[in-house]
Amino acid sequence: MSDGNGGRRVLCVDDEANVLAGLERTLFEHFEVFTAGGGAAGLEVLESDGPFAVVVSDMRMPEMDGAAFLSRVRHDYPHTVRILLTGQTELDSAIAAVNEGNIFRFLCKPCPQETLLHSLETAAEQYRLITAERDLLENTLKGSIKVLTEILSLTSPIAFSRAGQIKAYVAHMAQRLGVEDQWQYEMAAMLSQLGCITMPSETLGKVYTGQAISDDERQMFDEHPEIGHKLLAHIPRLEAVAAMIRNQRGTADADAAPDERLGGQMLHVALAVDRLVATGTKVGIAVAQLKEKGGLEPALLNALTDFKAHEQTQTIKALPVEQLRAGMVLDEDVRTKKDTVVINKGEELHAAHIARLANFARGIGINEPIRVSVPANPQIH
Repeated sequence: MSDGNGGRRVLCVDDEANVLAGLERTLFEHFEVFTAGGGAAGLEVLESDGPFAVVVSDMRMPEMDGAAFLSRVRHDYPHTVRILLTGQTELDSAIAAVNEGNIFRFLCKPCPQETLLHSLETAAEQYRLITAERDLLENTLKGSIKVLTEILSLTSPIAFSRAGQIKAYVAHMAQRLGVEDQWQYEMAAMLSQLGCITMPSETLGKVYTGQAISDDERQMFDEHPEIGHKLLAHIPRLEAVAAMIRNQRGTADADAAPDERLGGQMLHVALAVDRLVATGTKVGIAVAQLKEKGGLEPALLNALTDFKAHEQTQTIKALPVEQLRAGMVLDEDVRTKKDTVVINKGEELHAAHIARLANFARGIGINEPIRVSVPANPQIH
């Protein structure tokens, strides 16, 4: 009866076996029912047999009462909808359950079968809506972002390359801090340099390597976070990401939400570290220097103290265009027969790059084979 994502699965938790048996008889024709004889047992079932659309819990149970149990469920399984079914009438207990477990329904024993079934159907629909929203974010939205990042990689390879490193720093900070909705922070990092598509690559190269630039070039670069914000601000579900990108200079609007402020600070710290790393400084040394200098959020710098650059065994190969694969990194500039650079050395290839190279190869021609760095992988020949 399971739909693969827990949409009709219900876990009933109660320390009285006869109550669990009655719930199972009432619900088995409508839901896939699991039972547990207490809060600790319920957590074990959630871990071993989840996901579940709905958890129905009694309030008065030994060792772990319903409020404490549902609070754990809320923390560990935030998408599961929570219902409290109890014979208790004490107002304080009910308030504790609502506040700590953020329950969806509060039902009193004895609960009429029709009321119980209606509540569970409503809860299952709520779960369906929650998971549909999550699927939208993880699939449709991320697919759109993939298109944007590939456009960035084609129009400004140097900005795309830097954004990839910024994402690595931000993902590490987010994981160490245990932030919710980590995808938002990683997405903001990956799109943090989107506004740079308006800038000449020569100017970006000078900025990223710490070379002197003119006042006009500095103004152009300083405006890129606002440009990135404007490009993203009207895309549904990306409002917070856009605000993080605007805040990457280390300042935030007074009315910025906590996640928007934190995301901007993460980007600001990651960019500061990356500027030093680009000059040849090791990450650990860069973090120590920035701590000593002051002005950046100490907790975020501390989160980077154990950052390790990704190391992977690479093999250099010279391949024709038709054998190029996503994930390979160019070990030389790709040039046309007329000696025009198509893609710069150091760029990681994506599907859009390979399609572009194939078009050039069929048209004016490119110099082949192309030297690439290939991750050690027996599937790549």
